[in-house]
Amino acid sequence: MNTFIPDTETELYGLIGEKLSHSISAVFHNNGFRKLDYNAVYLMLEVEKGSLGKYVSALRTLNFSGWNVTIPYKEEIMVHLDGFSSLARDAGAVNTVLNRRGRLTGYNTDVIGIQRQIEEGGFPVKGRKAAVIGAGGAARAVLVALEQLNLAEVAVINRNVSRAEELVSIFENRETDIIYKSASLNEEDYAEMVEKADLIIDTTPVGMYDNITKKEIVINTDYLNENQFVFDMVYNPLKTPLLKKAEEIGAQTANGLPTLIYQAEAAFKLWIQKMPDKKDWHKIAEEEIKKMTKDDG
Repeated sequence: MNTFIPDTETELYGLIGEKLSHSISAVFHNNGFRKLDYNAVYLMLEVEKGSLGKYVSALRTLNFSGWNVTIPYKEEIMVHLDGFSSLARDAGAVNTVLNRRGRLTGYNTDVIGIQRQIEEGGFPVKGRKAAVIGAGGAARAVLVALEQLNLAEVAVINRNVSRAEELVSIFENRETDIIYKSASLNEEDYAEMVEKADLIIDTTPVGMYDNITKKEIVINTDYLNENQFVFDMVYNPLKTPLLKKAEEIGAQTANGLPTLIYQAEAAFKLWIQKMPDKKDWHKIAEEEIKKMTKDDG
């Protein structure tokens, strides 16, 4: 593949977030641009807390064609945009932005990725119970996906229980038969919810590449069992401490790499209205992650 040299016609895309050393998004987006011989580049754009509004304004001024949004800005960015897709409004969070002639529209392709991964995982979830750890933008996207998958019960567990209660109250008022519960990350509060859950989804950054030396696990894994599906939305490393422990217990496990790729495919197509042959994106992503985490196996 020839070396790409940007020029004055190059379209600009990127990822905004607070800490991006764990991210591999640029690897496959730029791979897609090169495969299509499309004059664009995808950049990593770290944004300090408190400066999001100014940063979005700068991206608008620089005429960025679009960008992705990650922790912790998926909800905060909404006040800086001009409009939203129905799915982004439903999820209350944005992970993809499209700039059409200066008008910034927010989308949520996370929901698409999450739902697709759960369905393709082959674990039956209709009418069953889920425990969702975290209450931020990613958790809300998970709740929208689970709503569409017709679960019977969803518990939201978060360090700040008021955030969990707030998220639950939003979904309790929607037209659904799902029973919603909330709990704090105090063990006595969440133990029964995790123990009785069929599906456990960790939406927090605990165990992410940036924190890998801490070997943290967000919940006490004594409450896991071999009949559960444990899904950690972290994808770097490929096996977080939570997934390693769940695997030892015999549970079905999944990292967030498929969701990352599925949502990236949706964003890519949204931006340039076409897709390259993407069959090697998963391989490229895995190789990049292994380079980053080679010392951790």
